[in-house]
Amino acid sequence: MTENRKTECAIVQDLLPLYADGVVQTETAEWIQRHLETCPACREELQNLQKPDPAVLQKDLPLEKDLKKTGRHLRWSRRIMVVSAVLFVLLVLLAGAGWRNSILLPADYVKVMETGRESGQLVFEVQSQVPGTGLLNLQSSCPGDGTCELEVRGGSGLLNRMSRETVSVPDTTREIRLNGEILWQDGVMISPRCRQLYSYANGYAGDVQQMHLAAPPDPDLPVTIEADTEDPAHCGWTYRVEAERRLPAESLREAAWLAMVLTPNLDKVTYRFDREEPLVFTRQALAETLGHKPDIESPADLQRIMNRILPAAG
Repeated sequence: MTENRKTECAIVQDLLPLYADGVVQTETAEWIQRHLETCPACREELQNLQKPDPAVLQKDLPLEKDLKKTGRHLRWSRRIMVVSAVLFVLLVLLAGAGWRNSILLPADYVKVMETGRESGQLVFEVQSQVPGTGLLNLQSSCPGDGTCELEVRGGSGLLNRMSRETVSVPDTTREIRLNGEILWQDGVMISPRCRQLYSYANGYAGDVQQMHLAAPPDPDLPVTIEADTEDPAHCGWTYRVEAERRLPAESLREAAWLAMVLTPNLDKVTYRFDREEPLVFTRQALAETLGHKPDIESPADLQRIMNRILPAAG
């Protein structure tokens, strides 16, 4: 082989990898093709380049096994993460469901309705009036003396917030207290306002503490109160308002009558407004409306009267 032939073979063999991959220019490829037609050694070299690598043909390469193993591990890790997240959420929900912020609910925060009688029992429905707090448990105790004591606890746990519950007591019961506060007496539900006002029952007309009961229910009105104490058995209150009347007569009448109910020796309440005839409300008119004297011996007596003279606010 001449020196030129050796040089040409060396150049062709350097270019054969590129030629085999088809990335040489057209002129170069044609030149290599002409050389291969006359050079068995270079043709053999090209054939060797074009043979597949035996290692590549192996189906179970160590690297492929590692990749498969890594893929399986990642899939299992992802599943474990998803399951763990779900379990965590369930745990939080169960913890919230079981959390008990147990509190005694005062009578003012509980709505109780008498729903009827069943088999010698009085049936009441109890509901919580506290936002975000439902009934956690309800217990009743009736010692047999005509009284019953209810204990109502509220809870904020998701599973503990019953919206309502029923309780039954003997139909011989005359009085029910809820967490120590009177709730029902002699067939009458006692409202929160009745419980509040009962502390003023049978007050004295000369007591300044009683006089706010009949004051016009408008805090912006300047009012002067005068008490007629010449006859303590038949006292009268006069409210002088330095403004024109902006309140309906019915509202003033309700306030005056309620004050008379709570104050036995209060006989008359007078309201005097600017440029208007005075409004006068008397105990006699109250008694005629009720059909009896407004005597109060118990919260039930007060509640019945309130239901008559101011039913919307009773």
